[in-house]
Amino acid sequence: MRFYRVEWQDLYDFSLNRLKIGSYCVFCRRSSTSCRDLCDGCESQLQRITHTDRAGRVTSLCLACGIEGRSEICASCAQRRSPFTRIVAPYRYAFPLDKIIHQLKYHDRRVYARVLGSLLCAAVPAEGVLPDVLVSVPLSRARARKRGFNQAADIARWCASELGVPHWPDAAERIAETGSLAGLSRAERQQHILGAFRAADRVCGKRIAIVDDVLTTGATAREFATELYDTGALSVELWVLARTSSTR
Repeated sequence: MRFYRVEWQDLYDFSLNRLKIGSYCVFCRRSSTSCRDLCDGCESQLQRITHTDRAGRVTSLCLACGIEGRSEICASCAQRRSPFTRIVAPYRYAFPLDKIIHQLKYHDRRVYARVLGSLLCAAVPAEGVLPDVLVSVPLSRARARKRGFNQAADIARWCASELGVPHWPDAAERIAETGSLAGLSRAERQQHILGAFRAADRVCGKRIAIVDDVLTTGATAREFATELYDTGALSVELWVLARTSSTR
């Protein structure tokens, strides 16, 4: 049996948001008109992928490589073959979203997962066909035991609930302990993650969206997508909350 650590503050936040007295922002605690428990003021502080500065200049991070430019897919990445039929990444990994994700992952503030899942849901284009299922990037067994939960699965669960799409948290497992990939180069990350995943047979014939919190080099997501395709997935999308910037 797995036990989850829940802070009293989280229970307090959750209780407030369930009372019939309106919605409360989980960040600043003020009353909010938003149904996602995030006030307009706090939401406006989140830095979008495409940004307009005070001089009116519009810049965007490339969703594939993270380089700053004028479009969400740079010319170099547009010429490369991608395993993803679509990448959804609405925000930059910058303050305050980076702090929020860090609190969720390392300080058990699981109340944030509902808000992040709702934000991710809102970023999915209304047009087009939704995937058959959301599959969160799995943690290794050792890390799952240490953390007590998978933040990607929490985000995916709330996002799936709002979209009305199934979430399969056990559709794949991480069979190799890769350790932390932070600080490694793109090539080093790719080498460490090779063969790290095993997908269940039920992904065969499904259109899948991989859900994670942050996209850095993309090595983990690409390797996971490769395993899903090898197991028979029809298509694979990548949905993340935030994209890190890169200087190549």
